[in-house]
Amino acid sequence: MRKWLIIVQGLVPMLLVGTYQYSWNILMKPIAEDFGVGLPLIQTAYSLFVLFSTASQVLGGYVADARGPAVVGATGSVLAGIGMMTAGLSKSIYAFYALWSLGSIGVGFVYAVSINLGVKWFGKSRGLATGLINMGFGLGSTFFNPFISPLASRGDYLAPMMAIGGALLIASTALMASSKYPATSGGGRGRGNPLPPGPSFWLIFTSFSLASIPLQLYSSSLSVMGEGYDYLTLTIAATVLPLFSGLGRPVMGFISDSWGRRNTILAEALILAAVTPLALSGLPALYIAAAGLVGFLGGAMMTLYASLIGDRYGTSSSTFLFGIIYNGKFAAAVLASVLFAYMISRLGLINAVLLEAGLTAASTPFFLAAKPGK
Repeated sequence: MRKWLIIVQGLVPMLLVGTYQYSWNILMKPIAEDFGVGLPLIQTAYSLFVLFSTASQVLGGYVADARGPAVVGATGSVLAGIGMMTAGLSKSIYAFYALWSLGSIGVGFVYAVSINLGVKWFGKSRGLATGLINMGFGLGSTFFNPFISPLASRGDYLAPMMAIGGALLIASTALMASSKYPATSGGGRGRGNPLPPGPSFWLIFTSFSLASIPLQLYSSSLSVMGEGYDYLTLTIAATVLPLFSGLGRPVMGFISDSWGRRNTILAEALILAAVTPLALSGLPALYIAAAGLVGFLGGAMMTLYASLIGDRYGTSSSTFLFGIIYNGKFAAAVLASVLFAYMISRLGLINAVLLEAGLTAASTPFFLAAKPGK
């Protein structure tokens, strides 16, 4: 199979499913106003997205590794498309929760298959290839948000949700249905073993959970941290976040191919911890810059950890194993959305953000405690 086609098969579906996360900052406000709910209730929808889009990767990954990616990816595309379209038609917040969760299961299937097309088909350039595919998850909303934002500012979230859902049903389904994994995708420790091998795996899981906090915080609460900034500043930041989240994935993946996954992950985690509070500086330019840097480094964490799993444990069960690791995103999302909203009410915005930054820094000792892979 031609390598460029493999990249396209993973990239385009990622462009579309990424709107569940990176367009949420824009869609959230009109949806909340329509249902008459406050921040904790509307942020519950974001946490449900992360829960179902991560948990579904374990089952989807297991089936894809055993039976091939086509059925899993195509099913995910259909669920994501139907979920996006029908959630926009919901008459209550609870119906929205249910339909948004259904679509989120589809997102998890598509994400698992797409990112592992890069992990399984590419060897020495695994970081770069995985990053190029994973780039779509952040980059898609860069194209879509400038069109969504004017509509959402007038309270219209239905039109963009119907358009994105339709594209998922047509384009993503077709590409996923034609996807394949290589006939032999083993070649590392743990070859053929579907079980997480040893305590180092769970230390990596914990480090991923904590290192993912800044991106989840900015994805779910960028507008909350931007209270007081004008509409243009908020729109630019909401566009810059997914743009740089997309661009950072192949760049940092490429760097990790030569510098090493371990060094790259550790450096990223420490920089993210330092940058996270900058959104509260009161300076519009620094607010936008922080969104860009958190996007650039935070998005790349997905690429780096996916590549790390392929490096350490081989590729025969990489979809399943990274599906487990990816569930750390849910822990990060809970800390960065629902619990963050609660902490604001108890500690104030500044202290809540500083706590999130501290938790991010705490990822490094867990990662260092994991024994280096062979």
